[in-house]
Amino acid sequence: MDGDLVFRILLLALFIPGMGTRVYYGRKQQVQGKKRSVRERYRDATQAEGKLRFALLAIEGVYLVIATIIYLLALPSMLWTRLPLPDWLRWFGFGLGIVSLPFLIWVHQPLGKYWSPSLELKGDHALVTTGPYSRVRHPLYTAQMAYFFALTLVSANLLLLVSFLFITIFIITRIPKEEKTLLEQFGDEYRVYMKRTGRLLPRFRPEAGEEDPVDARKRRFD
Repeated sequence: MDGDLVFRILLLALFIPGMGTRVYYGRKQQVQGKKRSVRERYRDATQAEGKLRFALLAIEGVYLVIATIIYLLALPSMLWTRLPLPDWLRWFGFGLGIVSLPFLIWVHQPLGKYWSPSLELKGDHALVTTGPYSRVRHPLYTAQMAYFFALTLVSANLLLLVSFLFITIFIITRIPKEEKTLLEQFGDEYRVYMKRTGRLLPRFRPEAGEEDPVDARKRRFD
């Protein structure tokens, strides 16, 4: 079997469940949440994200699908998009993708009805600090970046690299705005939460002057 054909099959094996996870939780959120028309959802999303960012995110979604299809079809005219990555690195990308898929599901579970693709807080929104959120404030973004990086490595394709870079920049620029919104909503509760968690990776040491919550629980039971 042609070597690149193997990687196209592997990419498809990652792409379908990854996009399926996104669609599933998007539909689940609509069912659990307040019934809104398409116009109302668009209005709320553009108010939260800004019209430009919302438009760019929509374009990115379409671009990702087109870029993936182009790679899977292996069009001769698109050979210039190939990246010279060794096979071992592409296999590493597949392993990263396999790990990131259950992680994507795991980080969605604690959010439940509070998850939203845009910066939106529900009327009864509660601060989620369980599961992966006990150590990381934005594990969903961590999972997404790992997943799209995996797609880039497996494909060794410039078009998917552009998609990964866009998503990474979008996430990094969104986090400060999201945390500002959460601080306004939850105040000191979120400030305390920030002190014991990392943004994208776990914080294994508390900030100066603060006791690690795990150590504190152990001390109370000693």
